[in-house]
Amino acid sequence: MIIKRCKSLFRVLLVLLLPIVLSGCWERKELNEMAFVLGLGLDKAEAGYKVSMQVVIPSAITSQASGGSGGGGVPVVLYSFTARTFYDALRQFNLVCSRRSYLGHIRALVIGEELARSGVGEILDVIKRSREPRMDFYVMVARDTTAENVLKVLTPLDKIPANKLFNALDKSYKISSRTVAVTLDRFIEDLLYEGEAPVLTGVEIKGDVDEGSKKSNIDQTAPKTRLRYQNVALFKKDKLIGWLTGEATAGYNYIINKVHQSSGYVLGTDGQPVVIEALQTSTKLKVQFIDGKPHIYIKVKATCNVEEVQSKENLEEENSIRDLERKTEETIIMRMQDAVEEINKQFKVDAMGFGQAIYRANPRVWAKLKAEQGDQYLQRLPVHYKASVRINRIGTMDKTFLDEIKE
Repeated sequence: MIIKRCKSLFRVLLVLLLPIVLSGCWERKELNEMAFVLGLGLDKAEAGYKVSMQVVIPSAITSQASGGSGGGGVPVVLYSFTARTFYDALRQFNLVCSRRSYLGHIRALVIGEELARSGVGEILDVIKRSREPRMDFYVMVARDTTAENVLKVLTPLDKIPANKLFNALDKSYKISSRTVAVTLDRFIEDLLYEGEAPVLTGVEIKGDVDEGSKKSNIDQTAPKTRLRYQNVALFKKDKLIGWLTGEATAGYNYIINKVHQSSGYVLGTDGQPVVIEALQTSTKLKVQFIDGKPHIYIKVKATCNVEEVQSKENLEEENSIRDLERKTEETIIMRMQDAVEEINKQFKVDAMGFGQAIYRANPRVWAKLKAEQGDQYLQRLPVHYKASVRINRIGTMDKTFLDEIKE
């Protein structure tokens, strides 16, 4: 009887104590105790790294959202620390700030070009190991400058510069196909894959850095300093080895099936340009083995519109449309060929992932290819291109009205 009563008492106590354990926030962090880091910059220093943190000022954002002026100040503050390790820099943050840095809302990670050329593997391993960052932010390389300088520049449309870096890259790669939007998770995966070299978009500063860091930069219709995405950084393992130009980047994106929209012009029969915009594209990359040797076959399908006509081309005629489709197909193929040639001959890295495609098709052939030719397999690998273009619309009128203007 006593044993039964003890068991009953134990169960009652367990029921009473369990909610206390479940409802406890043992690791809670109050919002007014955290400094939200939205932009993170990494640069090389003589003894370790220079870590820059773009921190949002909540009072400025709250005031602006409610219709105020934000106290007349800027919405972010930049902290930079030089330390031997990444976490030493984070600890230095609390020597000058009353709040604890929080990395869970990072929007952009900027890597200085000098650090990128010396190798980014060690520092990225630290960030990947951390449980705070969510790894869904974009990574980019500061071209011809430092990450700290990039994060200093204030931007007019997006009040928080880190949001501008994220949103502009997210839009540009979808609309122009001349950039690549790479998250930290994907970049690290590309580092690990054999036969696929990683790439990152470059960001440049147009104008004076000191002027760009002043509030006056966003208080005028024509800011003196701007941030601009320009070219794509190619990596060999974890080191930057060179830059890919805009047209070659478009060809690269066609090959890896990352073109959402892209535009370019072809010449009409009179030699004047006709702008064609690709609205829907799909690329299929296949590996076929001929006499035991791998061949790469790339086929692109694109649905396009005519956007601008400076030519006297008569778009009412079916032959004219077919001619524009053929020229667009040739342009797409030329872009892909130029990208492969530039990457293979100038940089000798497999950014297109041909080696990874061969490995997936036949691991034994890939192992033999690497053993016999090493990195030289790119120069000897046959690549076959094909494009199929359909022009869907030509605009709201067939002919230009310019010929009908009376003198």
